[in-house]
Amino acid sequence: MANVNDCNEEFPATLAGFLRQMRLKQTGENGKRMSLTAMHRRCGLSVPVLSKLETGRVIDPSGSTIKRILAGYQLSFDDVARYFPNPKR
Repeated sequence: MANVNDCNEEFPATLAGFLRQMRLKQTGENGKRMSLTAMHRRCGLSVPVLSKLETGRVIDPSGSTIKRILAGYQLSFDDVARYFPNPKR
């Protein structure tokens, strides 16, 4: 998993910014920054869906999408939980 706690940078304000930051910190098979196409192969989400997630056009992803995001971006649920609203009690 990506070691989110080792980031010296502040956490982005949105899930979109966080996902983009985490993807760009990873390298693909070619040793370069991971592209959306490489992430698509890793998590199984289409490139357009990944793009919408990373640009904030999808703000409330489904549970199955979140599961694929966690696997592909190599994150734990705790890493992304801060970006979801607290449930109403």
